[in-house]
Amino acid sequence: MDADPDFARALNAVLMGIVVLAFVVTAVATATTSSASARADRFSQGVRLPYGSPRIRESVVWRMRASARASGWTLVVAALLGSTLLLTPLATTPYFPFLALWPVLVAAGVVGAVVNLRERLFHPAPDAIRIARSRAMRSADYLDPFRRGLTWLLAGAAAASLAALAFAAASRPLDGTLTVAAVCAGFLAALLCGTLPALERLVLNRPQPATHTLELAWDDAFRTAAISALRLSAAHSVWLVVAFAMAAALSEASEPLLHPFAQQLPLFGLLALQFVYPVNGRRLRPDLYPDWLRHAAPAGGPA
Repeated sequence: MDADPDFARALNAVLMGIVVLAFVVTAVATATTSSASARADRFSQGVRLPYGSPRIRESVVWRMRASARASGWTLVVAALLGSTLLLTPLATTPYFPFLALWPVLVAAGVVGAVVNLRERLFHPAPDAIRIARSRAMRSADYLDPFRRGLTWLLAGAAAASLAALAFAAASRPLDGTLTVAAVCAGFLAALLCGTLPALERLVLNRPQPATHTLELAWDDAFRTAAISALRLSAAHSVWLVVAFAMAAALSEASEPLLHPFAQQLPLFGLLALQFVYPVNGRRLRPDLYPDWLRHAAPAGGPA
């Protein structure tokens, strides 16, 4: 039995209020020095990089604080923006949380790239010796072929889902709200995927001021996190298109067991993609480590 529309809208309003409050608390808590230090230590363990010196640790902790401040309050604004959907018919559907939090998913990746562009990890003295990579770096240096290809594979699946949805809509009536949501999500996902190569290039073209190979490896670790966050946002966006299109196509299905599956489909993909594109630190490709650490790095391609 369908829920009362007014009750569903009120429930979703309470949910968004809790989400916004949680984001505010998180933004305040994660911007402290102690929280940044703890996250820096976890990041160090994830990327298998030592600090090497107190100066490097201070720089990493400072970057963690800057990232937490920027991302924390941006997520609050994104959640408030998504809350405006409470004024639309979408607020009465089971898919409202996914639609309302779509700006949060996009903001999470874009903010990581912006912080990487604005904030330099290290600031060598003007007369200090500097080192650099011998060639221009590419996204292939930070992501393996599976992670690079998955974004575009999902984008192709999203385009095919929208085409199938158009075909289904021409042959039988479908849920109008879900159909509109799928089309709108498709437009926004296309916009994000279209700008993804340019955003990645901005991150890759950013200077890497470093005085030795350990600093350069740390900068590469944050580059990897920024590019992974961008890919995660794009993958989330195109997956929601696939999920909404399938939900709309199944909305008039005669088999009742398909309805709960369609409602949970967005969540399944969003959770799985978090493990495919980790943003909290993961091992680098072996040749990005300093020579004296390379024996500790795993053999093979990028993680």
